[in-house]
Amino acid sequence: MTLESAPAHHAANDRRGGVRHLGVPLLVALGSIAGVWALAAACYALGPDGDPRGIVERTGPELAVEWAELAYDIAYAEDQFFTFKGQRAIAMMHLAMHDALQAVVPEYEAYVYEAVAPTADPIAAASAAAYEVLLASYPDRQAALDSALTRWLDRASSGRSRRAGRELGTAAARTVIEHRSEDGWTDEGMYTFRSGPGQYQTTPPWEGFTLLPAFGSATPFSFDDPTRFAPPPPPALDSPEYAAALNEVREHGDSASAARTEDQTGYALWWMEFSESAVGRVARELLSESGRDLWETNRVLAHLYVALVDAYVSTWNSKYAYNHWRPYTAIRAADTDGNDETTSDPEWVPLRPTPPFPEYVSAHAAGCGAAYEVMAGSFGDDIPFENTSLTQPPGMPSRSFTSFAAAAEECADSRIQLGWHFRYATDAGLDLGRSIAQHVMTSTLPLR
Repeated sequence: MTLESAPAHHAANDRRGGVRHLGVPLLVALGSIAGVWALAAACYALGPDGDPRGIVERTGPELAVEWAELAYDIAYAEDQFFTFKGQRAIAMMHLAMHDALQAVVPEYEAYVYEAVAPTADPIAAASAAAYEVLLASYPDRQAALDSALTRWLDRASSGRSRRAGRELGTAAARTVIEHRSEDGWTDEGMYTFRSGPGQYQTTPPWEGFTLLPAFGSATPFSFDDPTRFAPPPPPALDSPEYAAALNEVREHGDSASAARTEDQTGYALWWMEFSESAVGRVARELLSESGRDLWETNRVLAHLYVALVDAYVSTWNSKYAYNHWRPYTAIRAADTDGNDETTSDPEWVPLRPTPPFPEYVSAHAAGCGAAYEVMAGSFGDDIPFENTSLTQPPGMPSRSFTSFAAAAEECADSRIQLGWHFRYATDAGLDLGRSIAQHVMTSTLPLR
């Protein structure tokens, strides 16, 4: 008996629910994919814990980590993650790798593709899945992707097992790609500026440009409705909370601030790099040293990037729904906000130019909140660590943190020191990101 030449599979609907369409009569006869896998596995010698041929033991974290690093390098080189294309591609890559691996040894629930292929080589399966997703997203990088695939296939089993692995990984990747083909991430959308107190206005040097106003309507990876984790509205302009937040960022975020310490100025610049760089770097290093198997390593990375993308979609939805003005505008026009505790400063400028999209909530705080929450859930939050930055200022090559939560808090605070956000926007961003991360870790790719 053999299933390796044509793994039984079907494309399941979204993991959030729906009807699964079984395309193989054997599945119908046995009633479930678990039954098929059990039957197939019985035909082969099983190692401890039902592991055929000890494949889990011989596949450590290196494969997932190295594909993650290559995907990061390719995405960063194209647009430095500015358009969210890279975040989405990396999330899809790890999800496709995950589904391929579950067909070989089913430790966790699949995302959208389920198959039964216990004799497929997992190195070939995961590598083919990564390759196909990245090639679909970055066809101009085929040479680099071909090289990586060849190198990993050389480490896989030979013969039918390798061929079955490649077929499995390709099928998983194509299913994930198709599943996300109409997720709306490429919709450009339209934006019309509105006037009046509290409304977002363009800031120098953008001259009327706004970034991806439709991205907040894209379909998240782990839930259907991008408003599901919507934060409460920002405080009323005439409230004490608003006045306190405006006065704080006015004092600390000023380009010539006397209140901002040298360290605060330093970490404001240090944290300007995207979360994908900061957190990905730490995650890959910790996973490389963790001794975890390929299945668990890849799942952590899938959770990390799914949480990031879903946090960004939710954040963008909030930004354009509330259309809240930036400190640059609010401080200059404080005489129009109806608050006796604020005063205008027509000459105020932030430490660095403000990004071109509405203020509430902070995307950087949400991204750091989501990513570091996944890290804490995966490693525990009592792990001190050190990290570097692509935007490090002179004299600050690295920073040390006592926990992932502490890093997320400093990441969020950096946006106030830059003069980009109000405190209530960074607090709400952290809450949003952490809530989404908790949802992802409990609902996406759970243990079987």
